[in-house]
Amino acid sequence: MRKFLFLIVLLFSGVQLPAQSNSSRNYTDLINLLDVWIDGSKDFDRLPGISVALVKDQEIIYSKGFGFADIDKKIPMKAETIFSICSISKLFTAVAIMQLVEQGKLHLDDSVSAVLPSFNLQQQYPGGGPITIRSVLTHSSGIPRDSDYPYWSSPDFVFPTEQQVNEKLKTQKTVYPASRYFQYSNLGITILGEIVAHISKMPYDEYVLKNILEPLRLTTTLPYLPEKLWGSAMAKGYSSLHRDGSRDRMPFFQAKGIAPAAGYSSTVGDLCRFASWQFRLLQKDGFEILKSSTLRTMHNVQFMDPDWKTSWGLGFRVNNSNGK
Repeated sequence: MRKFLFLIVLLFSGVQLPAQSNSSRNYTDLINLLDVWIDGSKDFDRLPGISVALVKDQEIIYSKGFGFADIDKKIPMKAETIFSICSISKLFTAVAIMQLVEQGKLHLDDSVSAVLPSFNLQQQYPGGGPITIRSVLTHSSGIPRDSDYPYWSSPDFVFPTEQQVNEKLKTQKTVYPASRYFQYSNLGITILGEIVAHISKMPYDEYVLKNILEPLRLTTTLPYLPEKLWGSAMAKGYSSLHRDGSRDRMPFFQAKGIAPAAGYSSTVGDLCRFASWQFRLLQKDGFEILKSSTLRTMHNVQFMDPDWKTSWGLGFRVNNSNGK
């Protein structure tokens, strides 16, 4: 899988920061340390560029770009630089599904085949139970990791359309019984995107723009990559390192049918605002595109792999860090 220019969002929630006011000028020592460390990391790892933001609750207290968004044109990286955010896209699809659940149009334990007529994946383990929306959100459905196309492979990285994804489904098979083991799946979240469109009777892009991105004022987040901005306001992607320390510039792509799983673009500022929405909703309770109780459910462990090390909520990965 390609390595893109690094996009980093540092999130502080429940972390004890210095007892000071919210103003970023009171974090001088922290910011100076970040500046030196990030700039040094960029050079040490020979990264083209890094975009960084630090959010505390409702305030972005630090944001900066390092290096270049386009090496050849010497376009500097900025905090406002747009990136492909790949798998962070999955969170927006999960939110869309949970909106439909709140509205009573879906249930978490509905089988995918019951709500999506185009779903005809071959079940190798009929005794394993149905593939449900809950199991897809927790990556425990047994659905293969990807559609049967080499879209992560060079040199072209050609992604399939929704129609092509569905045509291949009938030739693919489940890799595990449903709800038995963890198996990360781009294909599974892609299918959830199709469910959003089918149940809402709206194109997927239109649904998420109207019901998630615009209400949260995520003005630089899109369910696709803005090709006209590639190499200017949007960073170009580069390959992993060659032995001589160089990197190849990667071609522009659209995730097409895989967009609900890996096709979004955004900035560190918008991702901070997405985090702030979660902090705000959990602190104040109530409703803001989702009920606070729904977001808490998404953050709770919904599936634990038999290894007792891998656990997922609904769309969110949930980790144990020092007992928390």
